[in-house]
Amino acid sequence: MTTTFSPLHHDLARAARQLWLAEGTPPGSPVVEAVLAGRLAVSRTPVRAALRLLEAAGITQRRGRLMVLADPSRDLPPVEARDPVDALVGAIARAREERRLADIVREADLMREFGQPRGLVSRALMKLSALGVVARNPAQGWHFAATLAGEEERMQAMRFRLVVEPAALRQPGYALDPNFARTMREAHQAVLARPWRDVEAVRLFEMNAAFHLGLAQGSGNRFFADAVEAQNRLRALVNADWRFGDKRAHDSCREHLAVLDALEAGDNGRAATLLEDHLRCAGP
Repeated sequence: MTTTFSPLHHDLARAARQLWLAEGTPPGSPVVEAVLAGRLAVSRTPVRAALRLLEAAGITQRRGRLMVLADPSRDLPPVEARDPVDALVGAIARAREERRLADIVREADLMREFGQPRGLVSRALMKLSALGVVARNPAQGWHFAATLAGEEERMQAMRFRLVVEPAALRQPGYALDPNFARTMREAHQAVLARPWRDVEAVRLFEMNAAFHLGLAQGSGNRFFADAVEAQNRLRALVNADWRFGDKRAHDSCREHLAVLDALEAGDNGRAATLLEDHLRCAGP
C-alpha cells in the first residue's frame, strides 16, 4: 500500500528531525510515537505517518517492534511543489487588488492574462468561489463579490469583529468542539514547524477562516457564526495574497493557539480577551 504524505506529515517529520539534532539524540535511541506526539503537540495519527516518512528516508529504522533513531543527519525528501491552483488563486487576488481585473471576467480573459490552461483557470475559479471571492454569472463569465474597499472599510470591519467575535466566546453554554480544537491545533503547529513561505497564503487563510468560524459556532448561536462567515468572505481577497510577512504569520498562529489553550482550560473570559488582542493586530 502506497502512503501519500501530506504537507503536515513533512512538517512534522522535519520538526522531529530538528528536535533530535538540536538535542544531540544519539543513533539507536528509541522513538516512541506517543512521546514524540506530545513533544510536537499533535495527535498520534499524523505523527505515525511522519514516522513512516522518516523511516523511508533512513532517519529512523525498525528493530522488531521497536523504532529507533538511525541517522538524523540524513535529509528528508523535498516537500511537494506548491499547488499550481493556489499559485493562480494568489495571482488573481493580487491582480484584482491592483485593479488589473474588471468586475466581470471570463475564463478566456484569465487564460490570456496569466498564460494558464483552461483547466487550471477553472479550478482556481472554483476555489475562489468557495472562498466567496467570485460567483458565476447566470449567462457567462464570473463576477467578483463585494470586498473590503480601502483602509477605512478594513478598519470598520475590524471594529465590527472586535464586538462580535469575543462576545461569541462569552455566551452562556459555550462549547468548544474538541475535534475542531484538535484539528486546528495540529494545523497551526504544522505552520509553526516550518519556515514561512508567502506561497502558502491561500492555505493560511483557509485555516484562519475555519478557526474564526469554528470559534463562533461554539456559541451555539447561528447569528454569530453567520456574521463571522460574512466577514471571512469579505477579507478573503486580501488574505489570499498574504503580504504581512513571516513573523506575523507565525505570531497569528501562536495567538490562535493561546485562545484555544484558554478555552480548553475553561477560561472563556481570558480567551475572549486574547481574541480581542489578536484582532487588533495586523493580518488575519
